[in-house]
Amino acid sequence: MPIFKKGVMGMVKVIRYGNKRRVTCGSCDSFLEYEKEDVKTVQTGMNEWEGEIICPNCREKVRVKG
Repeated sequence: MPIFKKGVMGMVKVIRYGNKRRVTCGSCDSFLEYEKEDVKTVQTGMNEWEGEIICPNCREKVRVKG
């Protein structure tokens, strides 16, 4: 069932709910789109974990939210 919200520009309609997320690579400024399944969890300290993906353009690690 679509959800409608009134805003400044009128009615906004969600066309499709998605699980894709976007982030910008800090090394090459590429705008990346990824899914939750693409995220690798790495340990950054004692009891500290963060998600990361690999930029397909420059092959650098990019920190992301789960």
